[in-house]
Amino acid sequence: MLRLFTPPFALASLLVSLTATAQPAPAALSAPRSVVLTGKAGEPPLLYLAPGTFTFIVLDAPIIRESVEVEGRARFARVDPSDQGITLALAAPLAPGERLALKFTYREGFPSSVVFLLTGQPGKVDAVVNVSRPQQTVEACRVELSTTRERCEAQAKELEALKARPPVVSPAAVALAGLVDKDGMTAQDFWTECFELTGELRPVRCKGLGAATWSVVLLEVSNTGAPWVPAWAEVTPAAGGAPRRARAVLPVQATIPPGGAVSVAVEVEMPKREPKEWLQAPHSLRVCNEDGSRCLFVPRVKL
Repeated sequence: MLRLFTPPFALASLLVSLTATAQPAPAALSAPRSVVLTGKAGEPPLLYLAPGTFTFIVLDAPIIRESVEVEGRARFARVDPSDQGITLALAAPLAPGERLALKFTYREGFPSSVVFLLTGQPGKVDAVVNVSRPQQTVEACRVELSTTRERCEAQAKELEALKARPPVVSPAAVALAGLVDKDGMTAQDFWTECFELTGELRPVRCKGLGAATWSVVLLEVSNTGAPWVPAWAEVTPAAGGAPRRARAVLPVQATIPPGGAVSVAVEVEMPKREPKEWLQAPHSLRVCNEDGSRCLFVPRVKL
């Protein structure tokens, strides 16, 4: 039988050659590098990743961990945010020219929101990336403070506008609230009671709505004096008794300018009563601004 003889050194050389052919050369780890975030418009910084190698992003300030988002999350073996860092590891290599977005937000400071582009390059990988933001100058802080103040003022105005809106009204809402029972409600114009009044604040239209447990006085108030904001109201029984606050004055924080007129609704809670008693009890009505310095007084309305 013929036997082939291979010297030991030749066999070892062959195995080394096969191993080198089967395994690609590992990516060269770049030295730690620094990235300074300026917040200026432009392409986000690039980070180079490779499978089997961790990339550590070291930050100079705390971030919101929950804000960390990475595009194509399933392609990563590891995405671990900490208070001041993010650890990344790819599960599979990225295609040539492919870029995935990494986003996160700092707890404070500028820029607050950050975007990096993650990519791959044969033979190159970022092991450690130190990320920092430039120290803000006094002028930059002043501009940021001014911007923040303007934003807060705009939000405050939006809130006031929302408060001034009347609540959503619909037949369905009235039915769900149980405001009207099987007897319904009634309406009545207060012609004499309102039209004879004079003064800077004067109702030019006046009527009432009544149901089993509530009454509403609707006034279109004309203002010939300084701006006026009706804030609260109270009613006093003509037959005697203590005044009591109205349940609501709508719209909330509505300003009636000089020479203007605004419809105002005063809602009063009433004891449960029969339909024949609706809008029958005489009361005086006072609608005032916040400190009570200017009031519209209607001496006789029926609740």
